[in-house]
Amino acid sequence: MLSVNKRLRELFVQPASIYAKPIVRRIILGLAFFSLFMLILSADFIPDKVSLQVGQVSDRDVIAPRTVSYVDPVKTRQLEAEVLASVPNVYDLDVSVMTKAEENLAGIFRAARTVMADKNLNTADQRADKLHMLLPVPLSTSAVIGLVSLDETGLAKTEEYTRNILRKYFQRGIREDDLDMARKQVAIEAEELGLGANAETVVASIAQTLLRPNYILNVRETDKRKQAALASIEPVRLTVKKGQVLVRQGDIVTSEQIHAMEELGLYAGHVNELRIFGLAIFVITVMVIVLGYLYKFAPRIYQNDLYLVLLGLIILVTLLLGKAAHYYSDFAAPLAAGALLTAILIDTRLGLLVSIALSLLFGVIVDHDLRAVAAALVGSMAGVYSVSKMSHGYSLARAGLWIAAINFLVISSTGFIEQVDNVHVLTQGLLGVISGIASAVITTGLLPYLEHTFNITTPIKLLDLARPNHPLLQRLLLDAPGTYHHSILVGNLAETAADLVGADAVLARVGAYYHDIGKIRRPYFFVENQVGVENPHDKIAPSLSTLIVTSHIKDGVDLCRDYKLPQCVIDIVQQHHGTTLVSYFYKRAAENEHGDCIIEADFRYEGPRPQTKEAALVMLADACEAAVRSLSKPNVNRIEATVRKIIRERLYDGQLDDCNLTLRELNVIGDVFIRVLSSVFHKRIEYPDVKGLREEKTKSGNSNKQSPREDDLYAANGADGGSCIK
Repeated sequence: MLSVNKRLRELFVQPASIYAKPIVRRIILGLAFFSLFMLILSADFIPDKVSLQVGQVSDRDVIAPRTVSYVDPVKTRQLEAEVLASVPNVYDLDVSVMTKAEENLAGIFRAARTVMADKNLNTADQRADKLHMLLPVPLSTSAVIGLVSLDETGLAKTEEYTRNILRKYFQRGIREDDLDMARKQVAIEAEELGLGANAETVVASIAQTLLRPNYILNVRETDKRKQAALASIEPVRLTVKKGQVLVRQGDIVTSEQIHAMEELGLYAGHVNELRIFGLAIFVITVMVIVLGYLYKFAPRIYQNDLYLVLLGLIILVTLLLGKAAHYYSDFAAPLAAGALLTAILIDTRLGLLVSIALSLLFGVIVDHDLRAVAAALVGSMAGVYSVSKMSHGYSLARAGLWIAAINFLVISSTGFIEQVDNVHVLTQGLLGVISGIASAVITTGLLPYLEHTFNITTPIKLLDLARPNHPLLQRLLLDAPGTYHHSILVGNLAETAADLVGADAVLARVGAYYHDIGKIRRPYFFVENQVGVENPHDKIAPSLSTLIVTSHIKDGVDLCRDYKLPQCVIDIVQQHHGTTLVSYFYKRAAENEHGDCIIEADFRYEGPRPQTKEAALVMLADACEAAVRSLSKPNVNRIEATVRKIIRERLYDGQLDDCNLTLRELNVIGDVFIRVLSSVFHKRIEYPDVKGLREEKTKSGNSNKQSPREDDLYAANGADGGSCIK
């Protein structure tokens, strides 16, 4: 079966094809996953439609599929009308109205006195006609007749009382809608004056005629205040809870129920395009944030189409799991599985970002339930933290327990904040515990398939390769035991140093275990396996010896590929000697009679030089362990000198130019190697001859005393020879 890499190349990287452009491939992948995300997240946006009319009897129960809050236009208009009615009109006082009324009043009585003083007017009708002509404002006939029938004293009293009544009402203020009521009140007050029928009629008629509104409506200010009042009110919002019955079977459907169904998208012929549009914008935003992070801070992942496909699949599968769990309980969604898979398979920091992205998208599924989103986010981040140090003994089982505990705490605490019933809080917390354990189980189940499909090496896979019962390590132990023990020690050196320089400790150790695996093919051509065997290199030419020794690199790569070891381990096997010189055989060849014709390049490894910190650590650990092992009488000073010399030679030879080790890190590596090698190759005392000691004691007459056993002496001496037997 073709690998995923080959399938992707066949699909996208065709000669002279537009798909060969990376940007085109990423756009296609982005559109494909965007469509799939929209399909999952918008599944509940278009539920079964309901065809009901106002006044119709419902033939079913209509239940709200989600929580929604919407504006009720009818109730909002009613509220606006009430607010407008409560805003008083603004009136401005017009003082000229009262002045004009008093001027007219004075003109009326002045005309009446003029008519009374005219001796040519003999009859009442003549005086009334004359007065009609002189009046500044028209009066009723009864008022005119009453005026001409009054004497001077009556006119004075009538004028005074009329003026007082007018001033009283003008000072009180008269509005347009108060004018009729004021005129009625004037007639009543005039009857109570006791001036007689004619005088009372005159007072009432003149006052009613001269009364005018002196409070004028300020339309502009009134409208301004009403608009301010309208702006201060909030629209009437109605909230429909998820699971709430909108219409019961047998109920008569109302317009409010129809509107609620329209807001939920349940009503036939009504599709809420804005919700779909908003969801599309939201999903695109989240995708752009994730891709922007990859482009800015993780270009290695961004430029790898395989990683992008894997990341999209992880998010897609996790959303499907969250969608399935949503129909049972939002708190049972194993959303942390996506963060765990991302952290283990791709990158730990990216796992944190995926935790946030998944929680945001999951918020759409749970109708933005903050408690469910918070539990998913914090639980996922806790899962990433728990697997960030997988190389130091952490396991997915422990990660599942951590996620379960964090879920329970978050769900319980948020439940108490929202004052949820204690029984419900406990039930939801237990569902969160199940979610955490399920996340670990799902991750454990999917991990090997994703590793194999996408050819990704995880710390768990490397730890499996480091087990002594691996078939290739078993072959190394049986066929080349010296090389096996050398590899174990090199692994210890490389792993210890890797922890201090920020390299992958597990990869360094596993790479060291397999770095000399090619020596299985010809084990006795390497000195560590020549126990009691004549060195075959003494009988062959140095050039042939060099060819045999350097061929263990190619043999090791072939064996690793036969046993399907990860590429990162194969790279260490291929690079652990770089292009170094096989100095021993080069020197032997140079000392021959044809030494002048020797080409140094023929006695160097093919390389390449170490490209990573891990490969460089294995190179340095391999050379230092072999050099120190060759010392006849190792001590701390000689070990330190040897280690420093090896590191310096590799540095000056350019073997470390392609890896990103700094001079400070090389100094740290040297210190670690010196400490570890000094503890391994420490000085030991020679154990005494137990048999000779017994014979000597027998000869000296001490044979009657019981002699110590050999194992007692060994225990007394100890591995370090710390005590002496007397």
